[in-house]
Amino acid sequence: MSSAVTAGAEPPIDPIILREAAEWLTRLHEGDAGPRDWEAIECWRTTSPAHGRAWQRAEALLGDLRALPGGPLRATLERSAARRRHLLRMLWLPLLPAAGWLGWQQLRIDGERFRSATGEQRPVTLADGTRLLLNTDTEIAVDFHTGARTIRLLGGEILVTSAPDPSPVPRPLRVVTQDGSVRPIGTRFSVRRAHGDGASRVVVFEGAVEVTGQGQRARVDAGQRLEFGASGPGRAQAHAGVGDEAWTQGMVVARRMRLSDLIAELDRYHPGFLRCHPDVADLRISGTFPALARERSLQLLAETLPVQVRQRSSYWVTVEPIQTGA
Repeated sequence: MSSAVTAGAEPPIDPIILREAAEWLTRLHEGDAGPRDWEAIECWRTTSPAHGRAWQRAEALLGDLRALPGGPLRATLERSAARRRHLLRMLWLPLLPAAGWLGWQQLRIDGERFRSATGEQRPVTLADGTRLLLNTDTEIAVDFHTGARTIRLLGGEILVTSAPDPSPVPRPLRVVTQDGSVRPIGTRFSVRRAHGDGASRVVVFEGAVEVTGQGQRARVDAGQRLEFGASGPGRAQAHAGVGDEAWTQGMVVARRMRLSDLIAELDRYHPGFLRCHPDVADLRISGTFPALARERSLQLLAETLPVQVRQRSSYWVTVEPIQTGA
C-alpha cells in the first residue's frame, strides 16, 4: 500500500521552496558563483527531502529548456544572465500554468524593453511624455504604433503619470498585464503584478482608470484601489493613502501588518533570500521601513519586536524568535 502511494503521488512542494530552488539554480548558471555559494546551495539542498525534490525539478526544467530547438525561449537562455534569471523565475511562479506564463512573457517581444534590477527604482520618460517609475525587479515592453500606446507589464510594479498623445490622431494609452488592461483617463496611478502575486492591482492617485478583464469592466477613481485576476475585476476599495504610494520613495509602510508579509515585501528589494521563521510570522508590526536599506529595516524590527536576525551568508537572512537559553 505505501509503495503504491509513493510511486503514484509525490507529496506537494511548498511554492516558496520551489522558488528558492529556482533562485539557487539561476545563481549558479550566472557563471560567477564562488565556493561559498556552492557550499550554501549544498546546505540548502540537503535541509529536507522537499528541498531535494525541488532541486531535482529545477535541474530537470533547465535541462528541458536547453533541449528546446531554436526560438524565443532558447534565445532568452542564451542572452544575459538577467534575462535568463527572469525566465526561470517566471516558470516557477506558483499556481500559474507554465505554458500560459511563457506565452505572456514572449508576447510582443518586438516592443522596446525597459527593466529595473532587484533593489533598483528606475525612472523612464516615454516618447509621448508619459512618465514611469519602475519599482524593484520590474520589466515592461512598450509598443507605440498608429492605433494605440501599450505598456505591457511583464512583471513587477510601475507608477504611471500619463501624458496626452501628441500625434494628430490621439491614440489610447493602456497598461496591460496578464490579467487584463488599465486605461487611464488623465491620471496618475500604479499597477502591480509582481513575481508570486496571484492577481494584478491598480491604485489610482489622481484622475481615474478603466480596468478591463475577463470581459468585464470597472472604473477606479482617485483614492481607490482594485485587484483583477482570473475572475475579472473585483470591487474598488479605498486605498491606504501614503501607504500605497510609499514605495515610490523607497519605503514600505506597515499598519498592523503580519511580520511574514512585511518580510516578503522587503525581500523583493534585495538579492538572495530574506525569510521569516514560522514562530514569529503572525506578530503584528506598524511603522515605516526603508525598502532599499535592508540592514536598517531589520535593525528596526529587532528593536521593536522580540526577534533576532540571523545571517547565514550575505545571501541568506532569517528573522527568528529570540533564543532565551543556551
